Formats: sequence, structure tokens, C-alpha cells
Amino acid sequence: MWPFSCYPELSLRDISDEYDFIVVGGGTAGAALANRLSAQEANKVLLIERGPVADNWASRVPLLSADFASDGSRTRKVLSAPQDILGRSLELYTGSALGGTSRINQMLYGRGLPAEYNAWRDAGNPGWGWEDIKPYFLKSERALYPSDPSVHNTEGMDRNQHRSSTYSAFLPMNLVLLRASLLHIITRTDAIKLTLKPDTSPDKLDVEGVILKSSLYPGQRFVKARKEVILCAGPFGSPQLLMLSGIGPALHLKEKDITLVKDLPAVGSNLQDHFGVSVAFEVPMSHSLLSLQKRPWRFFIELFKYLLFGTGMLLAPVLQMALFASSTLLDSGGLPKSPVENKPNVLPDIEIMPMAYDSTDNPEMNRGMFSFLNVLLHPKSKGTVRLSSRNPSDPLIIDPQYLSNPADYAPLRASLKLTLRLRDRMLKQGYPLKDFGVPDGKDDASLDKFICKRNRMTYHYSSTCRMGPDNGKEDGGVVNEELFVHGFGNLRVADSSVFPWVLGTHLQAPAVAVAEKCADMVLS
Repeated sequence: MWPFSCYPELSLRDISDEYDFIVVGGGTAGAALANRLSAQEANKVLLIERGPVADNWASRVPLLSADFASDGSRTRKVLSAPQDILGRSLELYTGSALGGTSRINQMLYGRGLPAEYNAWRDAGNPGWGWEDIKPYFLKSERALYPSDPSVHNTEGMDRNQHRSSTYSAFLPMNLVLLRASLLHIITRTDAIKLTLKPDTSPDKLDVEGVILKSSLYPGQRFVKARKEVILCAGPFGSPQLLMLSGIGPALHLKEKDITLVKDLPAVGSNLQDHFGVSVAFEVPMSHSLLSLQKRPWRFFIELFKYLLFGTGMLLAPVLQMALFASSTLLDSGGLPKSPVENKPNVLPDIEIMPMAYDSTDNPEMNRGMFSFLNVLLHPKSKGTVRLSSRNPSDPLIIDPQYLSNPADYAPLRASLKLTLRLRDRMLKQGYPLKDFGVPDGKDDASLDKFICKRNRMTYHYSSTCRMGPDNGKEDGGVVNEELFVHGFGNLRVADSSVFPWVLGTHLQAPAVAVAEKCADMVLS
């Protein structure tokens, strides 16, 4: 156990040599999965997290906890490969603490629409339709208001309406102490390679265990898995570990001088994210979140409200609502078509998020700002995650290839037109908005120029170990419907990297549902 730490985290020197299950990654999915696997006394589980526990007061305050870029204590930042269309690289953030990105996100907990999961099923993934996965959304949910029990569960994890990450919900200190003989949590440690059992064959591969490396002191350690290894290291970490272990695109592994174990061309391919474009306006400073920084007295007033009464601005997340729409149901001016067409199979493909600050990578910090972040929910563009070398410590080459498919422009144009309509409505009602970062015009050329200028990612990465049949191509699958890596009998992946494609919603709830379903499949 780390000195001066109350939480029962272990170091590389403290753990056992062998476990029933090894879960690589203690993020959104991994924390939930480790909880479920260790609930059975027959199982001894090791959870490996590259980051620290990082549990402090600010990390539990809704508004402050979402300031993930401030000190880097709960995140890891890397630069993307240069994006030719955007003319720059983008900053990629991932969670790097117990609970992962569920510790730092904007707290929208959405499932997505049933039709999206039915499409997963119909793409060759039996058991992943809406009726199959719905129970796993309900399992960990606790609704604290009257609701239809067929829609929302009232017996899930959280009981106090505080920010609830998968760390606080699934791995609270009292539970980890209670399961001290069953669940070991090792922090500040990277899994750098999977090893094969000596008697494994090309027809049925089996993993023997994991080689671990601490970030605090030199040396490595091998830990054996009696039953399974399950990767929950996220859309960057999971394909990275597979490729470092010789599982991935044969040509790429050969280039990096890595011995091929299993040729799976789809490993690290099909990367998707919700691409965002910010439209910004100047507003009175008192209406902007920036006022808490520029006017310290206001911050102390809000802090007083939060500490004494549990009210005020600190109680609210940065993002409190989102608008979802289908661009195909909007006319050329951004208004709903009249009469509204009845298209029950049309899914929302754009999201507009109102935010009380300038929602760009380089925000304006000297005046009050308000913005609408326009988000593309179903991008056609796909990127890649690749190794820069065989050294696990070297940074990945992550190329999202934003806007590489021209079809991504049309929904964003429609979203921008709708946003400008919302601006006009606010002005008509007397709200003091001043244009700050807006398109020069509403023609396609002006909108496309704006899209390529005032953009950002939304950190909803997915699909780099996608679920589906292995067709021997980059657009094929990495895992089957039971989440086993193709060709392996005891190696699974269970995080947002297995999504066949990115869902049209925020990804925390689906990632937890994948972990819940994986646990049931493992234990059944």
C-alpha cells in the first residue's frame, strides 16, 4: 500500500504472482467490471490502472471536476497526428486515474437510441440488440425521482445525487477493503505486453499473463492469469497493448519489428470521435463561467453556497443540457421542414450543446463568453491508432482523420444554420449576445471554412477494437459477440473500443453497459 494513502491501492511489489482474472485498465469500464468479477468469492481479481487514485475534494465537485486539463492529475494528454484538412494537430485527452474519463466528463449519462443497438446486432453481433443490452443499463442505474421501472432502475449504485464516477460507484474504499483478499488494485502501473501459454497453438491461442511496469521505479514483473485477461484500457490503450503483443495488422507489426502472433488488420483502425464546431458570442461577464476566475469574490460566494447549502454554480456541471436533431429534417435555412416529415427510422446525427464559455481549444479568456458546440454524432470519417515503435513508453501515432470523408460536412452545415437560428431567437427575446466566433455567411463555402477553423474534438473515441466478424480487412472485427479477441480463448476487450461504430450519444453509459454485459458473459 502506498505511504500516507487511505485507499487500499497496491504497488507492483505488493501483488500476487497469479490471479483468476486480470483486468487491464481501471477506467470507466474496467472499474465496473472489476467490481462484478470480484463479487464472487471464488474469483481473485487484479485491476491494473496506469494512473493514481487521485481522489481529492475538487475531483468530487461537479463543476471543478470537469476542468480536466487544469493540472493533469487525472488525465493524459497527447497530440494527434497533423490533420491536413484542419491545418493543425489536436490535443487528445484520456482519463488516467481510477474511474478514467467518468471522473472528468460533463456528466451527461445517455444510452443512445434502441435502433443503434439493433444495428449493431444486425451487423453480425447477435446478443447486442436493444432488448439484449437494456438490462445492463438498468443494472447500475439508480433514479431518484418517480419513474417507470421498465425505463429507469431505482436500485442501482448512487444514492446521494453527488457526482458518481465508476470509481466512486464501483470501487469505493469500504468495498475494496471488504474484498481485500479477492480484489487487488494496482495503480501507476502499465501493462506492456501479453504473453502466450507455452502450449498454445495457432488454431486456438491462449494468453498466459501480463508483463507489468511501474511508472515510479525500474523493473518489470510478470503476473499470470488462471482464467482470463480482459482489456479495458480504452480506444487507445487496448489496441496499443494488442499490437505490442503481436496482435494486429501484420505489415505494421513487421515495420516495428514485432513478432506476429495473430494477424488482425482491424486492430487500431476504425477510430471515430464526435467532431465539434464552436459558435461563440460575447455576453455579460456575470453570465459566463469565466466570472468565477475573473471575479474571485464571486467564486468564494459560490463556494460558500456549495459547502453550507449544497447549492450554487459549483453544484452544476459545465454542460446541463443538449439538443439532438436530425439534419435531414431541417430545411436549407436551418428550420424544421414544414410539414415535418414522418421518418421514424431517421436518427439524430447532430447535437448542440449550450455552454457558458468559449468551447474551443483556445478559448477567449478576457471577456464573458457563451457558445454552442455543434457536434457530429455519426461521422463517416475514420482514423487509426498506430505504434511509433516497439517501445511501450513511446507515444502512439493517433490520426483521427477528421473530415476526411466529405459526407461529414452536410450535417455540420445544417447544425450551424440551426445554431444561428437559436441566436436570432435569443436576440429577439432581448438577450444581450454579440457575435464573436460565427460564420461569415450561410453559403456552403463560408460554413465549410468555419468548420475547418473553429473546431475541436469531444473526446468520445471508439471502435479501434470493434466488435464484428473478422473479414481479414481493416473494416472487419477485432472481437466477436462474446468480446473474445478473434482466435483467442481467454482474451477479451470490454470498453468503448469494441463499439462497431460510435454511438449518437455520450459514451459513458454504453461503456458501463458493455462492462456489465461482459461480466455476465464471463461469470455465466
